[in-house]
Amino acid sequence: MPDVDALTKDADEFQSAKWDESRLTLLVKGMYFSDKARLTRTVKMYSVRECREMTETGLWKVGKYISTHVCEMNTFNENHFNLDVDLISLVLIPHLEVSIRYKIKACIISVHQEYGCTITKRKAYLGCKHAFEIIYGDRDKLFSSLPRYMAALKQFNPGTVVEWRHERSPRIPEYIFRYVLLAFKPAIDGFVHCSPVIFIDGTHVYGKYDIKLLIDVAVDVNGQIFPLAFSICANESEEKWMLFLNHLKQHETYAYHRYCVRHLKASFQKKYPTKELHDLMWMAATEHQQCKFRRRMEAIRQLDERAYNWELTDGT
Repeated sequence: MPDVDALTKDADEFQSAKWDESRLTLLVKGMYFSDKARLTRTVKMYSVRECREMTETGLWKVGKYISTHVCEMNTFNENHFNLDVDLISLVLIPHLEVSIRYKIKACIISVHQEYGCTITKRKAYLGCKHAFEIIYGDRDKLFSSLPRYMAALKQFNPGTVVEWRHERSPRIPEYIFRYVLLAFKPAIDGFVHCSPVIFIDGTHVYGKYDIKLLIDVAVDVNGQIFPLAFSICANESEEKWMLFLNHLKQHETYAYHRYCVRHLKASFQKKYPTKELHDLMWMAATEHQQCKFRRRMEAIRQLDERAYNWELTDGT
């Protein structure tokens, strides 16, 4: 019968000699690794921390290991050969899990704090990109899974509206994405409890693809923003906006066309750079009573007849 104490001792020695990336451990003779890739990554980490560079020749062999070097060693402040994208991504993954808007400058600082080396902006970008793909998946695969995602939303949220627009190219066998609109059924039904005014705006979606996000919101009885519909389109154009508004009119309560006061004021400022006119224009646009609105507009006409006519004609 095997000696139980001997077996326990062997097991303890195996566990103590097994590499654990969660804690800093010195490389020692007889250490175990789960696979070759983990061993390679560990040696890279060692070479970076100890200011040594390891080149690849296609073959590798551990012939001798000295735990503490007493020879002169140069300090690698940047462009370390073994500080590659894989090692950089391991440092950045925890930060990207907290926020995907982790800036390149912050990436460089985090890597320097971990390894004591300053990497280039390109290495930081590639490491951040690789870390993002490890966490959230490949961008191309995620984009191609959008139809299945929309279909699942419609299946598990009955009444949800999804509108697609595709194009076919004679040289490309697949459909080319142009536009998609999503409106949840609870959001459509909830609009009757909001103020009878909808607000629309568009913004850029930064990433691999240059696409735009169109948003439609309202204000509920508590004065909070109530999302109604979202649209992703290949480019922001008059055609896409008309398509978006027609879908809103088709699936939501009818609304009259109004103008964004902020954009109207910006155009007015370029045409008439006078502070007094700017203030009167803003007060007129935000008045809730017709008599007060007419009073503001009359004050504008008294100051500048052209500015008054611009608001009535060119501004709208």
